[in-house]
Formats: sequence, C-alpha cells, structure tokens
Amino acid sequence: MKGGFRIEVEMSTNRQAPEQQGPPTFEISGVRIWTAEPAIAVPPRTVIIGHLFTRGPPSRRVEAFEVGEGDGLAANDAQRLLRQYWGGYVMVHADPGGAVRIFRDPSGLLPCYVRRDRGRVTLAGSITDLANPAPGSANLDEIARILAGGDLRGRRTCVSDVEELIASECLVIDKGELRTEQYWSPWDHVASSGLGADDMADALRRTIADCVGAWATCFPSIMVGVSGGLDSSIVAASAANMAKRLTCLNLVSPDFDGDERRYARALAESIGTLLIEEHRELQDIDVTVSAAPHHPWPVAPLYKQTNEAIHRRLLGQLPVDAFFSGNGGDGILCGVRSAVPFIDRLLAEGPRPSLASTLYDLTLLTGADTKTVLKHGWDRYRRNRGRHSPLINLAGLGKEVGRKIRAEGASHPWLDAPDDILPGKTVHAAFLMRAQKGIELYPRATMPPHIAPLMSQPIIEACLAIPTWDWIAGGQNRAVARKAFEGCLPELITARTQKGGPGDFHLSIYRAHRSALHDRLRGGILAESGILDLALLDTPEDPSWRGTDRIDRILTFVAAENWARYWEGN
Repeated sequence: MKGGFRIEVEMSTNRQAPEQQGPPTFEISGVRIWTAEPAIAVPPRTVIIGHLFTRGPPSRRVEAFEVGEGDGLAANDAQRLLRQYWGGYVMVHADPGGAVRIFRDPSGLLPCYVRRDRGRVTLAGSITDLANPAPGSANLDEIARILAGGDLRGRRTCVSDVEELIASECLVIDKGELRTEQYWSPWDHVASSGLGADDMADALRRTIADCVGAWATCFPSIMVGVSGGLDSSIVAASAANMAKRLTCLNLVSPDFDGDERRYARALAESIGTLLIEEHRELQDIDVTVSAAPHHPWPVAPLYKQTNEAIHRRLLGQLPVDAFFSGNGGDGILCGVRSAVPFIDRLLAEGPRPSLASTLYDLTLLTGADTKTVLKHGWDRYRRNRGRHSPLINLAGLGKEVGRKIRAEGASHPWLDAPDDILPGKTVHAAFLMRAQKGIELYPRATMPPHIAPLMSQPIIEACLAIPTWDWIAGGQNRAVARKAFEGCLPELITARTQKGGPGDFHLSIYRAHRSALHDRLRGGILAESGILDLALLDTPEDPSWRGTDRIDRILTFVAAENWARYWEGN
C-alpha cells in the first residue's frame, strides 16, 4: 500500500477486534492504528499521521518528538500544535482519563472519514476502507444536495453511514459518547495585518514559497499540473527551488480555450524545468463509469477520466512520487468578482477618499460602470448585509427534492460566521470550504498522493488577513498574489486576465455521446428516485452559447448517476 490509514477506537469491552491487514502499526490505550502514511509516534499516548512541519520561514519537516511531548501538543484544543506547526495530518491522542481525541488539521490535505458502528468508531483516509458498494450504500438525499451546490456540503458524505471529519475539527470519544469540537476557525484570522501593499505582497510571497518548498522536500520526484494560470504557476515556481526532481505537465484540449501551451512553455522556460504536453482524447472517456468512484461526493466531471488516463501512461515512463497542483488557488487567493470589497471597505473605514479607488477597481475588474457597481453593492447589502448566502442551483432537480433542500440549507461550520465579520470574509471562507471538496485525485493505496500546497495552513491564514479590497487592487483579481510573484514569473502569466480550460472539451463529450447520456439518465437511479426532473432532457437543444448551461447540467447529472450506480453495486 502506497498510502492511507485506518484508526479503530473500541467503545465497548465486549467487542471482538476485527481481522485486519496484519498487526496495527501503533496501539495506544486501546486505539489501533494502521498506516502507510508517514507517522510520528509520541509516546506514550499520541500519534501524528501524515506530514508535519515547523512554522517558518524556514519551515522544517518534523519526523520525531521527545517522549511526553504529545500531551503538550494536544492540550488546550491543540493550540500549541496549531501555532508552532502546520502540515497535512491527523493527530490521535489518548487522554490520561480515557478520552480519545482525533484532530484533523485546518488544511484538509489529509482526508479523514468516520464510520460509527455499535461499540466501535472507525476512521480512514479513504472512504473505500469504510464501506463497500452494495444496494443502499449511496445516500441519495445527500447526492441531491451536492447536485444543488457545493455550499451544501457538510459532514455527511454521499456514502450511507459515513461522515467526513471536517478540517479543523476534533472528534472526541469519551465514556461511550461522541462529540465534535472546532479547534481552528477562519474567523480567528481575518483581522487585517495592517501592512502596506509592498510589505503585504512580500510577506505572502515568502509564506507561499516557504510552504510549497517544504512540501517539495518530502518527495523525490514531483509532477506539477500547470495550466499556465497564476495558481499552478506559483506552485511550480515555488516548488522548483526545493524539489529534487520536478516535471511540469500541461494537458491540451483540441480547441482554442483548451490550448494553453504558450503560457505553460513560458513558465517552464522561466523556472528551468521539463514540460510535458499531453492531449486530451475522447477515446479515453467512458460515459458509463465514474471519474472518481473512490471520492465521497460525485463531483468529478467526466473529462477527469482523461487526466487519469494520461497520468497512468506517464507513470510507466517517469518516476512520480506525488502530483502537485494549484487546486484551491482561486478561493484561497480570494478570486472575488462582486461588490463585497466595496462594502467591506465602507464598513471598515467609512466614506474616505480611498473608497473611490476600490469603486474604480471594481469597474475595471467587472467591466460594469460606477452606477451598476453601486447598485449591486446596495442590493447585496440590503438583502443580507452583504454576507455570503449559500448558492443553490435547483435546475434539473425534482420539485419536492428542491423544496426539501431549500428548507434544510447549509450545514458547514465555516458558513456560520459571527455577526461582526466583514461580509467579504464570509465569502472568502466559503471559497476555502469549496476548495476542500476535491483534495483526492486518486486512491492513495494505488497511486501517488495529490498535494495542493496552496491550501497549507500558514497560506490560508495569511490570505484571510488581507482585506478583500487589496485582492482587487488595480482592477485585477488575486492582485496581491500577482504582485507577490512579479519578477518570479513571466509577465505573460502575472498579467494574464483571461483563463482557458477544458470546458469546450467537456461539451464535446456531450456532443459525441448525447444519445447514450440521455438514455443513461432516463433509465437511471436519479430519475427513479425523483432527484432528476426528466424535463431537463426534454428541453430542445440550443446550439448557441445559451445552451451550454443545460449541457453542463446534464453532464453533472451523468457524473452523479455513474457514481451512484457504482456505490449501489450496479
């Protein structure tokens, strides 16, 4: 097994220990741990699974602690651990009084799922270690919620009886009772740093370079997916300084928007790394299978099958110990495109002359005139004080299902902000939450791990402390990050405002397989359960750009249908 872990906590003395793959790697106070992930044992009562680093710069990987240090790391809601260290980890600690605490770090870079059975709690880094495909295994209610929007993702997964231990939370098992405690909150890090523009950008560059560089030292050979966009370019440039071996991979779609080789080549030349260019091919798409059946939510689009096909082919040609990406960058670097920066600055500073510059920046960013921006800002503030409202898309969902989803609303703790938080920061926190839904590319037991280093805790905290109006300075989104890496990346990338992607390739899947896709949905689980409103399929085709939303929606339903069929054992 290349990676993965399993933790079993007995809550009843009458339970028989289950058969496992050999003796546990660690056993502390009745807690059994099997792990193929890196792990640090801190005798007598603590184990940290995953990668851990000291706070920098420079950040250093931690591979051992003194005996007894675990009590200090776990004490006071793990505040010392959170202040002095960071990484992608799960900490297991057995209190002297018998309680067991299992804490997942704020980055969410190491997945952790929970199954509660009578007399036992089991946690694992892969959902396939906690459940098997069988009738009733797919949680159809939760699938419907995920289809309605990423903001509705909470603790429940789409596999029945399995939950996620949300990043920053601790599961406490004490005297037969279970409770969840939040040890870290985005709201504790939103106070402005007070730095000027140059110092702010310099501090962010040093933090990103330090964290990405620390991750790069953990793997002998790294493959970075680069699109030529800002986020992946920042990761590649920061990793190149510390990696032993770094290869860049650019995936090319057979259309104008999907061909970003110009930008990827400029990046590779500037940082002096090998660039591999691979073409997405329709022949790698099977519209009857899920792109990521191991994932706990059916959010992987069909085109992701081409990523896996290309990665598997390259693994036979090159040594790859980890896949790096810029995933989550848009959210972490606060890629906001609304009037909330104006609202934030007005609420924080009042009607000062500097407010006019933010208004002007928004006109440049959005292309709207001053009057339109002001109207949008006022409408948003009047509706909900400018705060983030969960985005819900009921297109294609059955009416009864839609009503139930609206009534339930969102459940993720990061969407429940205190009253004194600026509205833009409630949007930023929602971005962070959404970024964590797609950490795992492949099962760690069979493929190299995926690392999205921009999601590291110090980077998240640094970005939360930057006011939203600074993120749009000069009329560019992610402006602080652009300024931070000026001179480190080609201007072609730092000044880039338009971004391509595989969108047109995804639409070509529909055009090539339209009949099969429609038939699959008409005779599928989602239609039978009332989740899918078949009127979505009966709507006449619109060949113009207006029809792309409907096609994207159909492809989203097919991805969910394939995932549900897999877990139902079909």
